[in-house]
Amino acid sequence: MPLAAQARSALDAQDLDQLTSVAEEMSAHADRTASATSDPIWRLAEATPAIGANLVAVRVVSEELGHISSALPGVLAIAGALEDRAPGTLVDTAALAASAASVEQAAASLTGSAESLHAVDVDALISPVAKGVTELRAAADLLAPLADVAAGAARVLPSALGGDGARSILLMVQNPAELRTGGGISGSFVELRAADGALTLVGQADSSAFPRRAAPIVDLPEATTALFGDGVGRYVQNASMTPDFAVSGEMASAWWAGLSGRTPDMVVAVDPYVLQALLSVTGPVPLPSGAVLEAGNVLDELLVQPYLSMSSEQQTELFATAVDAVFARVSDGSMDALALLRAVQQPAADGRISVWSAHAEEQSVIGGSPIGGASARQEAAGAGAFAVYFNDATGGKMAGYLDVAIESRTVECREDGLADVVVTVTMGSHAPADVEAFPLSLTGGGLFGVGAGDIGTNVTVTAPKGSFVGEVVVKGEPYPAASAVDDDRAASTARVNLSPDEVNVLEFHFLVSREDANAQSIVHTPLMNAPALRVGEGCPAGVSP
Repeated sequence: MPLAAQARSALDAQDLDQLTSVAEEMSAHADRTASATSDPIWRLAEATPAIGANLVAVRVVSEELGHISSALPGVLAIAGALEDRAPGTLVDTAALAASAASVEQAAASLTGSAESLHAVDVDALISPVAKGVTELRAAADLLAPLADVAAGAARVLPSALGGDGARSILLMVQNPAELRTGGGISGSFVELRAADGALTLVGQADSSAFPRRAAPIVDLPEATTALFGDGVGRYVQNASMTPDFAVSGEMASAWWAGLSGRTPDMVVAVDPYVLQALLSVTGPVPLPSGAVLEAGNVLDELLVQPYLSMSSEQQTELFATAVDAVFARVSDGSMDALALLRAVQQPAADGRISVWSAHAEEQSVIGGSPIGGASARQEAAGAGAFAVYFNDATGGKMAGYLDVAIESRTVECREDGLADVVVTVTMGSHAPADVEAFPLSLTGGGLFGVGAGDIGTNVTVTAPKGSFVGEVVVKGEPYPAASAVDDDRAASTARVNLSPDEVNVLEFHFLVSREDANAQSIVHTPLMNAPALRVGEGCPAGVSP
C-alpha cells in the first residue's frame, strides 16, 4: 500500500524515474498477491461470516493492483513523449502518436480499476483492509482521469499540432465577467499556426472587428433560437451562447474566415481561469506595459480592475497582450508539457476549455469528451444530468457580483413511471449600493433594458433526454418561459433582474423517467463565483408505476 502513495507523490512531482521504479515494484507485488488470492481455498474462505468481506476486498485490491501496475507503462509512454521533444516545440508529434494505443489501453484499465475499487464497501472492513482499499482507490482516482485526458490527447494532438502537415488553430478567449452558456462573451481571437508540434502567432482580432449581421452566420437549429434568441449567430460575442460547441466552432470559424480569408482547422475556447492555470506552471509573465501577470493576480487584473479604471480600447489592448504573452511562453517549448496538461485538467473539467475540429476523425474524439462543450459535459455527467446555463442581459461586466445556488429535487413520483423534478436556481447580487455610479463598461449603463447597477440574466435549464417541460415559477409566480426540445432534451428559459442585495428564486419543473430522477446530477455554466450545488434524492424504492 505505501507504493500507492509513492505513485501519487511521483505524479505530483512529475518524477518519471520514481514512477517507473514504483511501477516495477508494484508489478512484483501484484504477481505475489494474485498467486495468493487466486487459490481455491481463499475463494471458499470468502464465504465465511465476519471475515469474508475482508477477504473479498483483499482479492479485489490484489487484482486491481495488477491492472494498475500493468497500466502504468502506458502512462509513462505518453509522459515520455511529452517530455522528450525538440527545442521550440510543444510536443514530439511522432512520439505522441506512437504512444496512442498503449495509453488508450491504460486509460480503459485504470477506469475499470477505479470502478471496481469504489464498489468495495469500506465500512464493512476492518481498519487495515479498509485503509488498503482507500489508498489504492485514491491512486486509481488520480491516475484514471489523467490517463483518459492523455489518451484523447494522444489521438488528437499529433495531427492537430501539425504532425501531418501545418494546421490553423483559432483561439477564442471568453470573458466570464459577461456570461454566456459556454463561459463568457467571445472577446478576443488569436490565430496560431501549428507545424510539427511548434506554434507560431499568425494574427489576432477583438470582437469589435466583426460587424453585426442581419441573419445568423450559419444555419441554427430552431431550438437554439427558441431558447437563446436570434442573436446567437448575428453577434460574434455570442458564439458560445449555444451549448453545442460544434455549432459554436462552426460559427467562430465562419466569422474568422470572413475577416481574415483563412479557415481554421480547429477552434479552442478558453478564459482567464485557464490562463491562471497555465501561469501556475510558467511563472510570472511580463507584459509590454510593464505589468506582470502571475497566477495570483491574473483574475483581478483581467476581470475586475480594467472595468473600474480603463477605457474600452485599453481593456481590449490589455486582454490581447495578456493572451499573447501567456501563450507565447507556453508555446516556446521551454515548459514541462506534462505539467501543463495536469494544470489545465481542472479548468477543462469545469467547462472552461472547449474544442471543435473541422476534421471528422478528431471531432469524433473531442465531441464525446468533456472538452466538447456544454452539451458534451451534460452527456458525460450521466443520464440524469440537468444543465443550468446563464446568459447575461446587462451588457456590462457584472458577473463578479453574482451569487448562485442550484438544487435539484424530486417533487412527485407518479404512477405512470415519471417523476416531477424541480431545479431551483437561487440568484443574488452582492454589488455595492452605489454600483450605478461605476463606469458604463462595468454596469452596462442601463442601455440594454436593465437598470444601471442591476444584473439581468437569462437562465436556461436543460433536462435529461426523453423529458417533458413542466411549469416555470419565478419569484413565486408562474412565468411564461420560452421552451423547446433540443436533442431530445426538454429545456426552458426564464429572465431575471437583480438589484444590489436582491435575491430571486427560479423554479424549473420537468417530467423525467424514475430512472433519471434516481440519477440526478447538475452541470452549469462556469461562473466567477462557484455556485452552491445540492442534488436531491430520487423516488423511494417502494414507489412503483
